[in-house]
Amino acid sequence: MKTQRQYSTIKNKIVGILITATAILTGNNVQAQTQKMGSGLVGSASLQLDTYNAISSFSPVFNDGKTYIRWLASNDEKDGIFIVERSADGVDFQALGFKDRVGSPLCVNLFYSFIDEEPVSGVNYYRIMSVGTDQTYTFSDVVRVRTDVADTANPSNSALGETTK
Repeated sequence: MKTQRQYSTIKNKIVGILITATAILTGNNVQAQTQKMGSGLVGSASLQLDTYNAISSFSPVFNDGKTYIRWLASNDEKDGIFIVERSADGVDFQALGFKDRVGSPLCVNLFYSFIDEEPVSGVNYYRIMSVGTDQTYTFSDVVRVRTDVADTANPSNSALGETTK
């Protein structure tokens, strides 16, 4: 069990990583983002591409006006966050929200989920950005989902199941 001090240190690292990732995603200055969110949380560290992608499965499905996003992280030993992103064109992605990344030295598979309450009508593109407390990141595949289908009761008709890289 982690002590309160260890938890606080991990929480500050995650907040710092979220600030850095947000700055990178929005094209803003990391220092400016840090000042907005609270000084002293992070320096001017930049993220490095990770060689290992823990996301082994990623499947968003549209149903009843919402997109249900579920992904599997396999053998993920790192603490950090997963940032869920959406795009209308498959190029310019916006962060929708995040989930805490639960690192474990055990060989376990963990499922994570997120709900896009208000997907854009038409086609939506989703991806997951995985950010570790060690300042590394990776992206999942991009998955395209149609949200303008007539039959929302049948998920097989609503998700195109197409993956792009």
